[in-house]
Amino acid sequence: MSIRLNCVRAIVSTTAFIAAILPASAQNLDAETEKQLRSDAAHAWQFFERKTTAIPGLTAPNIWRNDDGQYDSYDIVTMWDAGSIVLATVSARSLGLIDDAQFDTRVRGLLDFLNRAVFTYKGKPLPNFRSRMDNAKSVEAGYDTTDTGRLFIALNVLDKATGGKYPIGDLFKKWDLKSTIRDGVMHDIKGNSFEPARSNIYRFYVSRGYSLWSIDHNSVYTGDTPGISDAATEAFLKELGGIGPIATEPSAVEVVEIGPSPFTTAILDVLEKRQYERFQSTGKLTSVSETPIDRAPWFTYQGLDLSRDGDDAWTVYPYVTEKRWQTPAFAANNRVVNTKAAYLWFAIRPSEYTQKVWSYVRENAKAPEYGFHPGVYEATGKPATNIDLNTNATILESIAYIFNNRKSLGGMKISDESASAPTTPVP
Repeated sequence: MSIRLNCVRAIVSTTAFIAAILPASAQNLDAETEKQLRSDAAHAWQFFERKTTAIPGLTAPNIWRNDDGQYDSYDIVTMWDAGSIVLATVSARSLGLIDDAQFDTRVRGLLDFLNRAVFTYKGKPLPNFRSRMDNAKSVEAGYDTTDTGRLFIALNVLDKATGGKYPIGDLFKKWDLKSTIRDGVMHDIKGNSFEPARSNIYRFYVSRGYSLWSIDHNSVYTGDTPGISDAATEAFLKELGGIGPIATEPSAVEVVEIGPSPFTTAILDVLEKRQYERFQSTGKLTSVSETPIDRAPWFTYQGLDLSRDGDDAWTVYPYVTEKRWQTPAFAANNRVVNTKAAYLWFAIRPSEYTQKVWSYVRENAKAPEYGFHPGVYEATGKPATNIDLNTNATILESIAYIFNNRKSLGGMKISDESASAPTTPVP
């Protein structure tokens, strides 16, 4: 029997699986858990309140302590980072961590950055690939479909949450986004050359971001919709196996931000079950996603390869392709229990297991200040020593989702009343 067919049958049996691990009362937060989540949100928001030289509203994507005990930082921002900052800011306002005036200052600073962080291709402006956070000047010119698709989703959430208060539509009038679509295919621009976007497993998430702003493009999947039949789901999973490993991101953040799609549901069903099975068979808490680490090569993609079986299926790929980082030893030494993934799973699919993983990372990945570390190394039980933007933004998103009655942020409205008196979470 094929691995993929096993995955399909896993999806079909999801209801029984959830019943086995999720007591009827597990989705309801008790007073202590609610208190812990609010404390976690406040701690994660510290990352965004750290004093920097950035344009108001922005922050460094990654910080770490130097030998003098002070914090050094990586000060180059991508459009993915900008989207995360937008979503963290909306979440902080919804949770009452900042007031209207603070929110307004931050949003206007972010929009100022986006207006200035421009890549001009043949005289036409586009969101730039990598820019300085203090003046929005380009560090690496270009256009990245995946990063910008995430920004599109964040701006849609902001626009809806504030009732169109801010001139977000003006950005889309300014950017010549149609020029990045060739023959219906989304393209990156790197080194002044067009190339089809390499969005990999992110393609479904990115496509929804483009569609939210009516940017016409071809469907990223041409088969039957997964979930309508076992055969359709198996065909979808077969294609995923050829694309690359699946992970918590971006499917879980898609649920939090704009709600699930058949594609994200199929991915999450398989990943949820396989993570729990690994824990049952090895005793190792498993929560996988992309993550920065505190040593070379500094960033890894950690996930589940549907074309493999056993523990070899749990991959750790380096950001930079080199043979020295493509070994079982590298994977074993750098695999983490991912912090943001733990918060996402507890938010979207609360269970005894996801609560166990969340409790583990909030205990072991909490930094003394400025939020949470990105993960806890499986081999040592110690956290990576850096602290990053995307981890803490995702924590804020996840908690805002829980206190929005576990409904997507895309349907949330920000007002004085909702921010000062958050609702009690329900299943």
